[in-house]
Amino acid sequence: MSQGVSATLAGTAVLATVAAAAGPAGVAYLPFYALALVPGWLLGGAVFGRGPARWIGGALAGYTLTQLALWACISAGLTAPVWFALAWLAVTVLCWVARSRVDTPLFPMETWGRTDLAALCLVVLLVPLIMGVPYSNIGREDAAGTRYYRAYFTADFVWHTALSAELGKYDMPPRNPYLAAEPLHYYWTYFLLPAVVAESGPPLLRDVQLVLKVNALCNAVLLAAAIFLFARTAVPSAWPAACAVALVLVAASAEGALVLWEIATSGRTLDYVRTINIDAITAWRFDGLRIDGLARSMLYNPQHSLSCALALVAFTGATAAGFNAGAGAVLATGGLLALSTIANPFLGGMFSLIYGASMAADALWRRTAADLRRLAVHALAALPVAAAVAWTDVNQMTEGAAAALTIGWGGDARNAPVATVMFSLGPVLLPALAGLWPSTRLPGLAARLSGCGLIIGLLLMHLVRISDGAWIGFRAGQIMQCLMPALVARFLWRLRERGWGAMLLPSAFILAIGLPTTIIDLYNAQDISNLRPGPGFPWTLTVSPAQREAFGWIRSRTAPDAVVQMDVIARGRAHWSLIPTFAQRRMAAGLPISLLASPRYTRRAEDVQRIYATADAEEAWKTSRSLRIDYLYMDETERKVYPDGVSKFGDAPEQFRRVFTNAEVAIYQVVR
Repeated sequence: MSQGVSATLAGTAVLATVAAAAGPAGVAYLPFYALALVPGWLLGGAVFGRGPARWIGGALAGYTLTQLALWACISAGLTAPVWFALAWLAVTVLCWVARSRVDTPLFPMETWGRTDLAALCLVVLLVPLIMGVPYSNIGREDAAGTRYYRAYFTADFVWHTALSAELGKYDMPPRNPYLAAEPLHYYWTYFLLPAVVAESGPPLLRDVQLVLKVNALCNAVLLAAAIFLFARTAVPSAWPAACAVALVLVAASAEGALVLWEIATSGRTLDYVRTINIDAITAWRFDGLRIDGLARSMLYNPQHSLSCALALVAFTGATAAGFNAGAGAVLATGGLLALSTIANPFLGGMFSLIYGASMAADALWRRTAADLRRLAVHALAALPVAAAVAWTDVNQMTEGAAAALTIGWGGDARNAPVATVMFSLGPVLLPALAGLWPSTRLPGLAARLSGCGLIIGLLLMHLVRISDGAWIGFRAGQIMQCLMPALVARFLWRLRERGWGAMLLPSAFILAIGLPTTIIDLYNAQDISNLRPGPGFPWTLTVSPAQREAFGWIRSRTAPDAVVQMDVIARGRAHWSLIPTFAQRRMAAGLPISLLASPRYTRRAEDVQRIYATADAEEAWKTSRSLRIDYLYMDETERKVYPDGVSKFGDAPEQFRRVFTNAEVAIYQVVR
């Protein structure tokens, strides 16, 4: 397939996916996203010179630099659209000036041919295949006006909507929408552009969910491109790298094959796969750690993917510059790792550790005093990363995270650790380990970076935990899967030297084992017809027309900083983010499943529960006042759980004034 045909196919597929997922307004958002990339494209020439690395790495860096410009405006209280435009222009000019002062690119990248570009385009083509249908069904509306949100978008996309809506209120640091009295401790950098465009952009784009969809789709394209970019540095030709990326993207897990075997031997029907979390079978079967595949990273975690992609670009540059890189190249690597840290402090920090460990291993491998002294040059990369860590600390992103950490082998990591890793990653882990075999004909630094990443990832999975027992496993698995394509590519390249059949036959075997997990997962991700209960939450969340009418009233008739409260205990893990996501208002108390657990959430939620449960209007009013609640929301959930308590609100107009009602929802203002 020619370069032009593959590029046309990839571009058309991405554009069609954007249009299907977000409509004409989604296509209208693309120029805003592209403008955010421009500063990095200008700077990319100074760092990578000509070629795809300039555009891929530059796009990722430009996006993050634009977020910093938006942050600077919000922090300064300059939130009119003209200030955002001027801040972007200032960053763009600075990048242009920096580019003009560099005569020789810092990273001497290998020139790509037509085959490389065609292979890259075919890798990018996987993104619409993975995301197209699931994203088209996020929030899909039926003829009656009910909207549907499939798990696990209810844990991530629903949360991202609430987060972006909160950022659009332009408080800095942003407030916690589930604990309105406190700041938000979360890495929110990625979400600034969607938040600003949805709040201050053209009326056509004043929809947080719309811009989040397009942003995530574009970000996934850059992630796939960055993975290929790094994998390509590990081998002399493109197709082993492209094949390796495809295998890790869609065939990393054998969990689907395990479930299909169970179905075949137990007499169950295929409908059984609709009732399970296919990419978490290691937890369901072995009570072990869960590792999500990269397809899920694209679907659910664009903020993490941005951090990984920036780190991969940094590793690509480091591989091109080599161990003997000059101070400028090392600082540029550190700068990219710093941007990765700004996007996600944990992932950026871990990738920085991998870089440092790899350079130390390289120096020890060489065993000369000069090479050991050269580590001091590579230590310069820590300077930008340290500055990024300080920035996240100033913005209170990581406050409380250290207290939630536990070091040591324990928790789910103790349960079937070998089986867990083999079923989660085995189809690509084994060829990746084979790719570690030294070869004088292959670049060594990419393999050492990837090998260190595998070691550190496995140690993280099994020796580090936080209060959310699965989170570290998710992130460690993401690190390993971003780096494994480089090793798998080395393995496939050796086979390719013996002939195409020698490479394609094992690839087909890996695909046969790993692809069922992805197929089942993508089917379930788009299946909004499954209204059955899941493990503690519904497989599909619904938002009724009456609820949507109430949320529209809240958004249009209450102050942006109003505190609107529902009962969160009665809703559990179903509509846990109903008000912050769909009404886009803060709550005095919530039980967020996407933030670190804290006793404060539980205590406040219990206080709110008493407001709804008590039959004493005076007590409910005093508690509401003490929590600084402005409005109380109730629908069928509160009426069903607290039939006696809810009736008091209508009987005490001097304390609770009814300001909205329809067939399902009532909203009461707390009288001051």
